[in-house]
Amino acid sequence: MATDDSCETCGFQWDAVSAPEIPRRIKTATDSFVDVLLKAGPSADKRSAPERWSILEYGSHVRDVLISIRERIITASILDEPTGAAIHRDERVALGFYRLDAPAEVAGELSAISNLFVRTFASLPTGFESREFYFSPVTPAKVTILWAGAQALHECEHHLADVEENFERLSPGRGR
Repeated sequence: MATDDSCETCGFQWDAVSAPEIPRRIKTATDSFVDVLLKAGPSADKRSAPERWSILEYGSHVRDVLISIRERIITASILDEPTGAAIHRDERVALGFYRLDAPAEVAGELSAISNLFVRTFASLPTGFESREFYFSPVTPAKVTILWAGAQALHECEHHLADVEENFERLSPGRGR
């Protein structure tokens, strides 16, 4: 991936993130995400618009992203220039793999995998953040472990904004 990458939607800049800030920011974002999941109540599985995922689907997605990127980081720490497994994000939703998820369960899982991701990233040996690997067969760009950590952070912060917007839209007396 280019080092000048930035998200057109939220403005996140991968090259502006340092390794030491990733664990703290991921924990902050996922703690806030868990709060939204739990306070959404019965609206957690409702879509605020047909083109948007529900709060619960976003939560399940972020949980799976953290699992996937953590495994990619571990593999890249062990092997030279491996290729990470694709997550197939849209297919997971379309095939209904999140349909049996419940807000409290996803909140607990998101909290647990966030803690596990943070510990893994924080325990990387010195210099390992520059190790390279191919992100996935679907996104075959060569990236560093630092970039992957920043990508995990981007997913957490970007989708936190999505669920906060969904919550506002779905809350009585707010949004639409």
